[in-house]
Amino acid sequence: MRVRPDDLGPLAGAARRAGQALSTPITLARQAGLIGAYARLAGWRAGPFLRWAARWDNLFQAGAGATRIGCFGPAPHVVWEVTQRCNLRCAHCASNSGKARDDELSLAQWRKVLEEIRALGGEEIQFIGGEPLLHPDWAEIAAWVGELGMRLVLLSNGLLMNTEEVLPQLKRLRPHLIGISLDGACAASYQQMRGVDGFGAVMQLLQQLVADGHPNVNAVTTFTRTNLGDFDRFVDLLEGSEITWQIQLAHGGGVRFQSDEFVTRDDFRRLVAKVRETLLHRPGVKLRTMDDFGYFPLDPALRFLHQTWSGCIAGSSLIGVRSNGDVLGCLSLGDSFVEANLLRTPLPEIWTKGSCFRRFREKLQTLRGICAVCAFATECRAGCPGIAVSATGHLGDNPYCIRALETEAILDSITGGK
Repeated sequence: MRVRPDDLGPLAGAARRAGQALSTPITLARQAGLIGAYARLAGWRAGPFLRWAARWDNLFQAGAGATRIGCFGPAPHVVWEVTQRCNLRCAHCASNSGKARDDELSLAQWRKVLEEIRALGGEEIQFIGGEPLLHPDWAEIAAWVGELGMRLVLLSNGLLMNTEEVLPQLKRLRPHLIGISLDGACAASYQQMRGVDGFGAVMQLLQQLVADGHPNVNAVTTFTRTNLGDFDRFVDLLEGSEITWQIQLAHGGGVRFQSDEFVTRDDFRRLVAKVRETLLHRPGVKLRTMDDFGYFPLDPALRFLHQTWSGCIAGSSLIGVRSNGDVLGCLSLGDSFVEANLLRTPLPEIWTKGSCFRRFREKLQTLRGICAVCAFATECRAGCPGIAVSATGHLGDNPYCIRALETEAILDSITGGK
């Protein structure tokens, strides 16, 4: 029979718990140094950082695997659905974009929220949709982000961007990063994924954004079973360019997403092999994986992916805000993960309220399956919640893990797959 890590039973669990107990003091000292170094490199403002670091419980939680604050930092990074309105109806959309929400926030309300984020020490706002450019005041809201001293990240399908009006606006706004959806490596596969003939326009736009001097231009590919076979075409398409290729997996949160389009574990295994081959042998491709690709591989060629990673930051140092003010740990998750609404509760109260985001901040205590017996359970905490929920229905159980696949392969080689 097939042997899995969780088949090792209580002995493996006891060994893991003992290792965690012994490693905590060492981890605390290591993390304290890393937090200070990261704060300096990231340019955090000294006042808010020192006030946060002066609290022993914050430093302890960071050192003990970030079970409360997740990653580094006292303040949330925010993924912001500017509007749910969209000019496309992609089957793999996690936010069910199409029509604008009936109760989307007003400009005055958006401004208030941005000021609250900045007062908390927020550093980065990521605009998504829907299609953010369909909000009539998107440029004004984006300008406020810069005026308040925060970085702007803009994610778009790009089909409304390559115009004489928008391109100059982007030059003035100077986003830290612009991500453009590219889900097909040719015209036919793009149309199959997005329902429109937009491949040529998007490729032209990506090249124009690079020519305009934007520092970080990403082509964002979301893989389903439909376009996974295009991986090699994407590599050929983007090799040698200044465009970063950002890859991620489609999650099962959207109402239009069919379950048979969610990549299987065998698909994921093949994707891992493709990513490895590209990283090792195609240096002209600026490949960037996201938090749904991991975790802590045994393979030395991939081990760098998570050397300094301390788990998904959803709900711990990152939040998602819908255009109607709903607050979630991650916008890839559904209505059952709404924590509060900004029209009823101010953001500082939501962020510090003990009952909000508890399922993310205390996820270590709810791990199960292979994640519960993993040597890196404290650091990883089951990886990407969107993938975990899509695969198992549980935040603490994520079988889409390179280390788990490698471990299974080793055990199978020992037992002969029996």
